[in-house]
Amino acid sequence: MEQDVLAELLELLSLSSLLRAGGVLLVVWLVLQVLKSAIERLAQRFPRHRQRVQQIFPVLRLFAWVAAVLYIVFIIIHPPQGVMYALLGSLGLAMGLAAQDGIRNLLAGTMMLFNPPFRVGDMVEVGGQYGEVVRLDLSVTWLRTFDDNTVMVPNAEILKQAVVNSNSGELHELVVVTLDLPATVPVQAVKELAADAARRCPYTYLKLPINVLVEPRYDRRFLLRFKVKAYVTDVRLERLMASDIAERTFEELMARQLIDARWDVPA
Repeated sequence: MEQDVLAELLELLSLSSLLRAGGVLLVVWLVLQVLKSAIERLAQRFPRHRQRVQQIFPVLRLFAWVAAVLYIVFIIIHPPQGVMYALLGSLGLAMGLAAQDGIRNLLAGTMMLFNPPFRVGDMVEVGGQYGEVVRLDLSVTWLRTFDDNTVMVPNAEILKQAVVNSNSGELHELVVVTLDLPATVPVQAVKELAADAARRCPYTYLKLPINVLVEPRYDRRFLLRFKVKAYVTDVRLERLMASDIAERTFEELMARQLIDARWDVPA
């Protein structure tokens, strides 16, 4: 029985059918490259809509490859039902035994495509890594950290753990800048300076509120922790915004002699 199925399959896989199948795969690959390039250009031209534009490509890529495989199998090769059932059974058994992790990642990627915990362009924390989602494959997700490292996270692992999404598809996100100061600093003055620094920062999204919270803490001495909460105009500018607000705040504090360079309160 197996020899008959194999013989029928070899007859179907003629040189012409293989060439046609290769041609279909090549055309699909070229079309996807053109679409990817066009989407990247659109994202650069319309930065405020970058995330929505970039979210289109993973869906298009999935449907393109699925359509290509179905066309090759049912139109070009067009095997009889007996051969088809035998191949599906053998393929399912082989994949189930040899590629369990890969299948789990593929299934997880398919689930994430239709019910996504994040999208391309989102800033997420997953598996101890924090960065921007730059690519969504069916088996893995690619992150780019602020240190310009590219991190590959298997999709099956993502579904097993909590995922922190900082912006959920929006271009702006909340940024928290933490400032630890001596407990004797004038609280209201520091809050006003920190809020003003956030307003003057060129990366701050001023249409949303700016808040400064205070909480006590102890680290070999009593301190006050000031948390400046403001929204950044673009998620990629998160670290630049945090650094700018901290610099402006400390410069004003030292200029007004509320603290000195040794982090002590002047007498």
